[in-house]
Order: sequence, then structure tokens, then C-alpha cells
Amino acid sequence: MCSTIYYFSATGNSLSIALQIAKGLGNCAIQSMVAELPDEPVGGPDNPIGFVFPVFYNGLPRLVKRFVEKLVIFPKTYCFAITNSGGTRANPLGMLEDILSEKGIRLSYADEIRMPGNYIVGHEVPSSEKAQKILDAAAGKVDKAARAIAGGERKPVIKKAELWSEITNRNFLYKNIDEWDKKFVTTSICTGCGLCAEVCPVDNIKIIERHPVWQHSCERCLACIHWCPCEAIEYGKKTIGRRRYRNPNIKAEDIKKGLTCENI
Repeated sequence: MCSTIYYFSATGNSLSIALQIAKGLGNCAIQSMVAELPDEPVGGPDNPIGFVFPVFYNGLPRLVKRFVEKLVIFPKTYCFAITNSGGTRANPLGMLEDILSEKGIRLSYADEIRMPGNYIVGHEVPSSEKAQKILDAAAGKVDKAARAIAGGERKPVIKKAELWSEITNRNFLYKNIDEWDKKFVTTSICTGCGLCAEVCPVDNIKIIERHPVWQHSCERCLACIHWCPCEAIEYGKKTIGRRRYRNPNIKAEDIKKGLTCENI
């Protein structure tokens, strides 16, 4: 039996979870949702499929939604999903279940993991000490989920706050999304290193005359802000003075083009 985990990660939280689950499962491949879709259908009775991703505005990130909608999955596939956030209790797993249901597939196992919140446009990032406590607690829960998935256990989705989550996701993630990145600015300490462009999952940043220029197809993941080595990127005045966050177990190199591993 060989499992595959598809993940989307900006600050490294989801990638860290995906790697931990893959290690617990054994004989497991992980692939970034940033990569190209598989040419052939995936899964099958002996090949479980997993999805690991963060919560965006109480629902699915746009990139995740599009990836899963296009992914072709064999019938009778054991599918699992782990979502993570700073504590928002919303309906991203229910939204994923709805997409899979249209393919005749249901989530066999679904769970939520609390990770350090990092949407610094809206709130401060936890201190290093608090973030580490959250990560330590999350590691135990991820291990438990990996054992359950490896054993083929069932934990169906419990849908919650469906209407509220749908309205919030649509009105705040999708509304005016083509204009959202206009508020990104770089300060005078920008060195033009280009790392922001390399970690952007959708190539939304171009380096022009040694300065990043956003191209108006932003996913709102904030990878550019958090991975900037000089902390030279701000979102208007909202992020000034706020801590940046990067999962301590993940390197920028893993995020740049989407880490893909086989046979973990």
C-alpha cells in the first residue's frame, strides 16, 4: 500500500504536518498542490489519498479548492484531510467534503490541528515561547491522527457553521481579490534578494529593478511577508511592528517550489 499526501503551505505549518503524517504512515509520498496535477487518476482501494492545508477566512484557500476540484480520484479511495489554523472553528473540512462528494467520494478521516496563527494582517503572531508550546501540543495530535489513518480508522466530517463559513470565505477571500495585493509595500531595507518571489505559490511576484512587484493574482497566504529575511515587506500599516512567523521545522528551500518527496 502506498499513500499520497497533497499539501499547501505558506509558512510551513501544513508542510510540517504532512511530513509528520507521512513518516507515521510509511511508504508515503507528499506533493505540493502548487505542483502540476497528476496526469492520471490517483488513489484506489490500496492507495489512500490525504489533503493537508490551512484555513483561509473560515474555509478553503482558493488554490486548494481549485486543485481538489480538478483532481481525478479513483472510486473507493480512503481519503483523509487535516486542516490547521490558529483556532478558528469553521467549516473548511465540510467544504472539502462537498467537493469530493461531487466525485462520488467521501472523507474517511477528517481532523483539525491548532497551529500558531500567522495572519498578521489581522492579528499578532504568538511569541516564540507560546508558538513552541502550540507546536508541541500539535505534534502529539498529529501522531495520533497518523496512527488512526494508518489503521484505516473512520472519523467523518462534522459540518459546522456552514452558512457563516461560506459567507465569510466568499466575501473576504474572494471579494476584490484581484486588487488585494495593491497594499503590499517594501521598505528601504529591501535588498532585492528575490526570496519573496521564490516562495510565492502562484508566481504573483516579479522582481523589477531589484524590487518586488505584485501581479494581482494573490492567494493571500502571506508567504512573502513571513519569509522575507529582512522583514522589509509590509501590508499597508497593518503589519508594522508585528512579529513574523516561520515554522521552525521547515526551511525556505522547502517552500520555494513546493517540496515533493516519495517513499517517506
